[in-house]
This record gives sequence, C-alpha cells and structure tokens, in this order.
Amino acid sequence: MPVESALVIDYATRTIWALLVVVAALLVARAVRRATMRMLARGRAQANVTILLGNLAQVLVIVLGILGVLAIYTRDAFGWILTSFSVIGLVVGLSLQDILKNFFAGVWVLVERPFRIGDTISVMGESGTVEEIAFRTTMLKTADGREVIVPNAVFMTSAVTNITRFPTRRATVWLILDDAQKPIGADAIREELAKVPSVAPEPKPTVELRSVSEGKAHYLVAFWAADRDAAASAAISVLRAQFPQGEVHGA
Repeated sequence: MPVESALVIDYATRTIWALLVVVAALLVARAVRRATMRMLARGRAQANVTILLGNLAQVLVIVLGILGVLAIYTRDAFGWILTSFSVIGLVVGLSLQDILKNFFAGVWVLVERPFRIGDTISVMGESGTVEEIAFRTTMLKTADGREVIVPNAVFMTSAVTNITRFPTRRATVWLILDDAQKPIGADAIREELAKVPSVAPEPKPTVELRSVSEGKAHYLVAFWAADRDAAASAAISVLRAQFPQGEVHGA
C-alpha cells in the first residue's frame, strides 16, 4: 500500500474517532450541566451560582474532550503538549492565586450559605449587615454607616458569627441582697421577669446563688431576649422595684 494511501486512511480513522469524541463530549457536557444545576437547585443555591457552576462543569467536560481530540491527532507529541498546558496553568494559577482563592470561597459562600443577604454577621472584629455577596468579596454595612468589604477567603479561615441566625440571646444581671434575709426563690424572680414584655418566656429565667461575701448574697439572674440590652435595662428596673433593699446591676 502506498505511503500516501496509508496516511489518508490513518488520518481518516483519527478523524472518525475525533468526531466520536466530540459528539460524546458534547452530550456528556450537556448532561453534566443539567445534573449539576438540578443538584444545586435542590440545595436551594442562588440562581447565578447554579448557572455558573453548571456552565463550569460543562466547560470542564468540553476541555477534556478537546484534550482527547488532541491526543488522537498528536499521539507521541501529546505528552509534551499536556506538559506545556500544565506549566502555563501553574504559572497562571500562582499569579492569580489570591483572586482564585477568593472566587472559589465566594462560590462556597453562595452554595453553602452560612449567611444570607440581610443577615447581621461578625467577622475579623467587624460587625454589620450583609448587603451584597459577590464572587470575590462580601460587603457589610455597619451600624454606624460604614461599608466594609471582606474578601471571601476570610470566611474559609476565620470564625464567623451569624447574629441573625438565632435572634434570642442570653442576658444576665446581678441581684445582691443582704445575706440575713430569707433566700429568694427562682419562681419569684420569674414572676417579676414575666412582667417584662421583651423577656422571652422560653427558655425560662434562671437564678443562681454565686457567692456570699461580706454579708451579701450575690445572685446571677439569667434570661433570654431578642433585644438583650433593652430587656436587661427593663429587668433591672423591675427587680429594683421588687427588691428596693438590694442592689441590681448588669453583669
């Protein structure tokens, strides 16, 4: 068989295999995209994240298909080409590592949703309401009107307090009475705190005798409220009225 004919048959065979790889890659890419978006939708991820990750999954499969086609046509040279792509990818990855780190952290925040827009969070000493969650940064608005831009990578390495997630919080006040008096009971305190509308009925308030010194009994009164500061102020007023001979102050 002439060399030219052999080359034609060889390239024709490679072309057929390449076309099969292309068709398979496109079909698999479409299926992977749909499956990824369906899974994220069930997890109630944001729409833009669902579309982004679905497209990324599709592109990844297509890239693998392109590499398969290159392997068919290049054969022995494919290893060198793959090595070149790997080196270029490594250089680009190292030069953009901070951007990529924040990007993938942003995707994680949008998918896992440890907090949402409108939540009040505290991170790295800053507290504020989440105004916007982008792929690279998250913007907070503080109580005094400042805008704080937090790189999303911070949420992967630092503790984040979601203040909105559990709105009812524990507050405590000290009640100090003369030790010579009859010990007070928790029920009496609960009855007084029930008069404060901002104090939550559940969990029930607790009263602990913490210490007795210099003829004074120190009781720690704990209760739960949505607005802890306002509830503590109201509780102090009620307890002072009920126990005028004692001392009441915030813990």
